Amino acid sequence: MSQSKALMGQMELFIADIIDIAPKSDMSSMEHPIFALSKKPDLEPFRYEYPNLNAWVEVIPSTQGRATIFDKDLLLYCIGQVVEGLNRGRAVSRRIQITAYEFFVTTGRGHGGDEYRRLHDTLGRLRGTTIRTNINTKGSTDKTTRRAEVFGLIDDARIVEHEGKTIGVEITLSERIFNAISEKHILTYSREYFKLTSPNERRMYEICRKHCGQQSIWEIKLENLHRKFGSKAKINEFRRMLKKMVESQNIPDYYIDYDKDMRTEKISVMWDKEGTMKQFASRERGQTQTS
Repeated sequence: MSQSKALMGQMELFIADIIDIAPKSDMSSMEHPIFALSKKPDLEPFRYEYPNLNAWVEVIPSTQGRATIFDKDLLLYCIGQVVEGLNRGRAVSRRIQITAYEFFVTTGRGHGGDEYRRLHDTLGRLRGTTIRTNINTKGSTDKTTRRAEVFGLIDDARIVEHEGKTIGVEITLSERIFNAISEKHILTYSREYFKLTSPNERRMYEICRKHCGQQSIWEIKLENLHRKFGSKAKINEFRRMLKKMVESQNIPDYYIDYDKDMRTEKISVMWDKEGTMKQFASRERGQTQTS
């Protein structure tokens, strides 16, 4: 089946029952700081600007708070299901039915009562978070023509229960996210991503994945990374956090280095799929400590 036919009938229900899918994200939400980097409710509107492009993004939370980077796991799972469905020649839709248990297993969660309650909360934040922007899905650099848009991360959700227990969820992805899928404006995440418990490490991973990818190295000035992170921490606190991240080297597939000289301080990211650089750095630290 051609992809154009597979994408027809977008509001037909797609039963997302594929086991062991690879998590995937739209590239726009990897580039822009959409999700809150906190486990506590973030009720403050957030605005991120690109002065050189005359472009901006505003994230407006609901009374339940702004969608968090942990809430994003549900989108990673749904996008992965849709893409794998396309790869298998199935007719897909932005209206998806998933099994709660399989979502928990794939994302490394438990499956007790608390997880089902958190899933309900996640749906509320994803549905309630509103995004305003004049940046299109492909991130156009056209400085002269801009069209402001207002959209959500999901359009709606329905809980399927049996004997008082959640067994499935119907989710309608936003048209913007579904368009990113159809235009192949997506990237695959490492499954190890779900093991990251720090919101800052999760944000660092998706920035590395988006900008370094499989390049040997990618560099960015500290102040620019601070802005791109969308962190509310002051620059000194952000610097300390990054140094701890460099020390721990928890980011899957990437080695991170911090460097400062008389003129600038920067972060270097290197593709390290096999973990060779991390192993070498670990041995070096061990030798230094014993000498």
